[in-house]
Amino acid sequence: MTIVTVLMPVYNGTRYLREAIDSILKQTFEDFEFLIIDDASTDESANEILSYSDKRIRFVQNESNVGQVRCQNIGLDLARGKYIARLDQDDSSLATRLHRQVDLMESEHRLAVVGTWMSKVDDNGHEIDLWRGKVDDPADYLFTSLTNSLPLYHPSVMFRRDAVMSVNGYDESLPYCEDQDLWRRLALAGYEARVIPEPLTRYRIHVGQQSVSKANIQSDNLIFALERFMKAFVDEDAIRPLRLLMTCESILGAEFWDMCSSPKVTKEYCQHLIEMLGEIGCKLKLTHTQYSKLEHLIRCHTAYASLRAWRSGISRQWSASLPMYIFALQGGSSIIFKYHIWIYPIIYIMAPVLLFLRTVKRLALRSFYIQRCYSSIKRIAKRSDAIRYWYRKIRYFNTT
Repeated sequence: MTIVTVLMPVYNGTRYLREAIDSILKQTFEDFEFLIIDDASTDESANEILSYSDKRIRFVQNESNVGQVRCQNIGLDLARGKYIARLDQDDSSLATRLHRQVDLMESEHRLAVVGTWMSKVDDNGHEIDLWRGKVDDPADYLFTSLTNSLPLYHPSVMFRRDAVMSVNGYDESLPYCEDQDLWRRLALAGYEARVIPEPLTRYRIHVGQQSVSKANIQSDNLIFALERFMKAFVDEDAIRPLRLLMTCESILGAEFWDMCSSPKVTKEYCQHLIEMLGEIGCKLKLTHTQYSKLEHLIRCHTAYASLRAWRSGISRQWSASLPMYIFALQGGSSIIFKYHIWIYPIIYIMAPVLLFLRTVKRLALRSFYIQRCYSSIKRIAKRSDAIRYWYRKIRYFNTT
């Protein structure tokens, strides 16, 4: 039996295809087949693939275009490998990727999926960023699943074929987020995941990729997949508010606090969180250590969410967010070392001053020249490598 099937769907991928194929053929791990499925490309992709004479390549051509998700399910049926490694046509792998992933999968039999860190590259292959994900245990896996930040990126993963087949493969009704949905269904089935803290995959950023061109569809499907995951643990009426709470970032914070507009409602949602934690621990049979870590991560997240309230209005900061901040503090002494805990009281005390400053800002921005100056400063800040660097450091420190 072949140990690994490398599965790569292709559709009009000539530009980066040779780099992707070569990166797999140069792997230090040799017991693999390279299953390439051409989804009725209209460019020279098929000829590019046929130009290789390597016997490890299995080339399949669809008679008509069926889409990437369907191609992946076809690949699951055709695969001969115990493990399946995914790669997209515009990405590539470092030579040791398969070796590192197989070693980990062989050593931990509860693992269903293993991802890696990724180097983000531009059109020309120049590295522009290094993405560092963190999944070390079931608590990390479940927390990132709940917050829509699941760091198992498709081009970097290897998974057990039998585990994925046991949960019926990819859901073809959820294109552009079928992978995130699959990882959640594996979690519900009791499997575990890891991310290897090494950049073993090169992920290309360009305007033609599906995550850019289909962003709206992807966003809607991500919401559906997350709510379906939560449905396994909470009542129907609690799903949407908990989804907004668990994805309460700078953009979505206002939407959650528009719904959670009083201390009474906040206390209800905190109770829903406790009930969800209990159901997760019971249904997935978490150990005491795993449950405690997941609770810690969720309470830290609620401390962060409490800081988003002031964006929706000063009155929310003084009333609705306070029970959530208290809920976070109930997580124990380890919580107090998170910077969110110290920032909240400062904002709480300074709220009247912030209200005054907001008023001054609104009045000042009526001036055309001040508005132009303010916009320029914002653009410079967004382009600042130093600001982005320290923002990432703070976020990473808070989640470790």
